[in-house]
Amino acid sequence: MSLLKLRRTLLALIGILAVAVSALSPLIIVTPASGDHTPDPASVTIAGNLQSELGCTGDWQPDCAATHLSLDVDGVWQGVFNVPAGNWEYKAALNDSWAEHYGAHAQANGSNIPLNLGAPTDVKFYYDHESHWVTDNVNSVIATAAGSFQSELGCSGDWQPDCLRSWLQDTDGDGVYEFSTYAIPPGGYEFKVALDEAWNVTYPDSNVPFSVPSSGATVTITYDSVDNSVDVTIINDKTIFLPMIIR
Repeated sequence: MSLLKLRRTLLALIGILAVAVSALSPLIIVTPASGDHTPDPASVTIAGNLQSELGCTGDWQPDCAATHLSLDVDGVWQGVFNVPAGNWEYKAALNDSWAEHYGAHAQANGSNIPLNLGAPTDVKFYYDHESHWVTDNVNSVIATAAGSFQSELGCSGDWQPDCLRSWLQDTDGDGVYEFSTYAIPPGGYEFKVALDEAWNVTYPDSNVPFSVPSSGATVTITYDSVDNSVDVTIINDKTIFLPMIIR
């Protein structure tokens, strides 16, 4: 059974359990998992064996400003560098030091992230301090949930594929990208999953509608990069609304 099918099966079982228990208990509160937060960094550096190729005096230099990322208005650190062909490795180093750094799978002190390029490439790097995920647009699909709710999350407007406040992330590297929030007010909304911060490639063909039943309900949007399916799961206080799977 694939990880996505297993996830769907588990959600279905949880939904059945939630309905059964809600008859016995006046309130069920499901709290979404949160990241391991540390204070916001003053700087984020892409540090690795590619730095001397990008203007640093050497490699693995966490204090080299030439490979600093910039904090965007959407709260995600970002930067584009023209990286030569080759087999590279990197991490995200915070505050110009190795005291706090993140590697593969958003792990503190984690493994180096490989970046293999057959030709010089403009590579965009990303670091999200809420999840500690560091990645790039070569290794990962950059997917956002662009829709009518984005202004509620702090984007300057709705239907903005380049606003990463609704960025779907794949921290475990299984090809399934996920975004969860409990900040969407009650009401009806629509969205699509947009790739590469643009409207050129979107899934599915039509807008995906969903309804938030109450304040604090958790909305989880999932995109499977293997079959391009889109799931929506809404967890309310007492009821888990089962996934709506759209291709």
